[in-house]
Amino acid sequence: MPSVAGRERVLVISRSRALEGGSWHGIRRGGVERLLAEIAASGSFLPRSEVESEPGWQQIIPHLVVVADGAVLAMRRLQGGTERRLRGQVTIGVGGHINAEDGEPPTAWRSGCQREWSEEVICDRSLVGRPVGLIKDDAGAVGQVHLGVLIMVDASSAVVGVREREKLQGRLTPLEELSVFYLEMETWSQFVYDALLSGGLDWTCAKELEIDLPAAPSAAF
Repeated sequence: MPSVAGRERVLVISRSRALEGGSWHGIRRGGVERLLAEIAASGSFLPRSEVESEPGWQQIIPHLVVVADGAVLAMRRLQGGTERRLRGQVTIGVGGHINAEDGEPPTAWRSGCQREWSEEVICDRSLVGRPVGLIKDDAGAVGQVHLGVLIMVDASSAVVGVREREKLQGRLTPLEELSVFYLEMETWSQFVYDALLSGGLDWTCAKELEIDLPAAPSAAF
C-alpha cells in the first residue's frame, strides 16, 4: 500500500448501489454476491484523499475475523497505524483498503484480501476465508464512508500471530476474556463480538466465494 494516502487509489462503489434499500446498523447476513456483482459492474478506484469524507462513495473493506478453538485474534492499533481516527482502539478484524494495484475491480477484492492477510498476519499454513455478510455503521465519520465484507477464518489448525507490530499489538484471545475491552473496540468489532457471543454467525457461504489465504510465514516459525 502506498505510504502517502493522497496518492492511494482505493476501491469504491456508489452508495446507492452498495446499500440497496438503504443503510443499516450492524451485520447483515448474506448480500456478498450482490455486492460483488455491483463492484464488477460499476466499481472504480478513486484517490483515497477524495473519498475519505464523501459518504456518497463507499470504500470496500475486507474484515477477516480469525477464530481458533474459542479464541479470536484481537489487536490494538498503535501509533504507527495510518488511520489516525482508529489509533488506540481494539479490533478483532484484519483488513484494509483494496488498492488499484490489486487489479481490476471484478477481481481486486480477492487479491486485496490476500495481500492484506499477508501484510498483517503471520500464519504457518494456508487457510480459507469465508465471506458471510456485510458490516455497516453510519453513526461515525469513519463508518459513513466504509462498507465491510465480513470474512470468517478458521485457524484451529494453525499458528497465527501479528506481523505489523509497529502498527498492531495482539494475539489469539479467548472470547470470554475480550469483554473487558468491549468499550475500546471499534464499532465493527463490537458487532462481530456480539454476534460471536450469541452464536449468531453461520459460517456457510457459496463455495465460489471462498478465498484461499496463503501461508504467511515468519522466521520465528
